[in-house]
Amino acid sequence: MKSIRTPLCDLFDIQVPILQAGMGGVAYGRLAAAVSNAGGLGCIAAIDGTPETVEEEIRRFRQLSNKPLCVDIGFPRRAPTGLADVEVVDLPGPIKQLHKELKALGVEVKPSHDQAMSIEDAKLKLDIALSYGAEAIACALGTPKWVVDTCHAKGTKVIGLVGRSRHVRSVMEAGADAVVVQGTEGGGHTGDVGLLALLAETLSFTTIPVIAAGGIVNGAQIAAVLTQGAQGVWLGTRFLASEESSAEDNFKAAVVEAGHDATVRTPIFDGLHIRSLRNRFIDAWDGHENEMLGYPRQRLVTSPVRWAASRANLKDYMNMPAGQGVGLVNERESAAKILAQLVDETVAALESARERIRIGG
Repeated sequence: MKSIRTPLCDLFDIQVPILQAGMGGVAYGRLAAAVSNAGGLGCIAAIDGTPETVEEEIRRFRQLSNKPLCVDIGFPRRAPTGLADVEVVDLPGPIKQLHKELKALGVEVKPSHDQAMSIEDAKLKLDIALSYGAEAIACALGTPKWVVDTCHAKGTKVIGLVGRSRHVRSVMEAGADAVVVQGTEGGGHTGDVGLLALLAETLSFTTIPVIAAGGIVNGAQIAAVLTQGAQGVWLGTRFLASEESSAEDNFKAAVVEAGHDATVRTPIFDGLHIRSLRNRFIDAWDGHENEMLGYPRQRLVTSPVRWAASRANLKDYMNMPAGQGVGLVNERESAAKILAQLVDETVAALESARERIRIGG
């Protein structure tokens, strides 16, 4: 494997400036360890699971790798203090319909363990991550200053994740060490501004390292954002179908089979906009958009259906977050092989550009 380095590599003590995104249901100890062992920065998703599950996955990572670890935790500003603060009187019509359809398939829909809306839960997970010496914390949906201060007191770096340039300023003011700017092309929670425009605007004023995200799945794209000024990339979709990914088999198959127009950006899963592969769960809400409850109640009512579908490996009823680059992911490979390919492709793209583009004076 060839090599590429930027100052970001020194900041996180990694060999290549490729960070694997903390994808819920996908990115746990095994995948994160594989990416870190291959020279990137592996990240464990800590939003959806219980604190006990997060601790278990961090332990698994430490058993498999002695390289740096990042843990992705959600700190949404609109989150209630605890789960008991969220109340839903009646289920929306589409959820009732999806319950019926799953029951007809012999799938039981039970209360889920989704903890994503609780600040108390996020604090507990942060304490767990820091107790195991996580080298970096990625703050999703908000980067509170108290989180940055807590991490820095332990010697842990902080990465803020944003989808708009004005949120970059908040990340900087909080004192974070780096910022991921994700264009609307990205999978999972994502904004409505394209990556190239978002990256250009961010680079015009930021004073901390910028990491690009959103639809990036190959080395040519990595080369493009590096030459634009990013110091690294944050990739999720490219690792969805990896051998170490915890995604369900049908989810992985859907990723490999997906075309270039397979995704849609919608708030139906939790009240916040998510880019995901279109399926029956999404289509059930057509014409019923007025019944959505908003965050965090929307997440509360959809979680049991999503988790039941995941347990039963029913891709038509899952949430399958994926970026617009999913049509370029055509194989199931190991994370190490993916990382090596990305580096080789990036080097090749940079060398090709140098040969192709002539600068005159």
